Amino acid sequence: MKKSDLNLTPEQLAVYTALQKVRQAWTTLILILLLFAVGFFAFLYAVFTVPEQALSKSIVGGIDFLLGWAIKAIVNHLFPPPK
Repeated sequence: MKKSDLNLTPEQLAVYTALQKVRQAWTTLILILLLFAVGFFAFLYAVFTVPEQALSKSIVGGIDFLLGWAIKAIVNHLFPPPK
């Protein structure tokens, strides 16, 4: 952290905070899209390579549950509900 970062006016601090939120939103969007791609490719793998339909459903369901839980935790941490 630079020494000049500590000398922010309240207006500059508000702008900096808003820009950081936008940056976090873009990072979250990229992460969610990557996790969606992982889930989609896991679905394709389960559909085309697993001979049993029940096994493929459980594989995809488990992966989707883990990805959904991770996405929910990330979004709730970055963007808490307003008070």
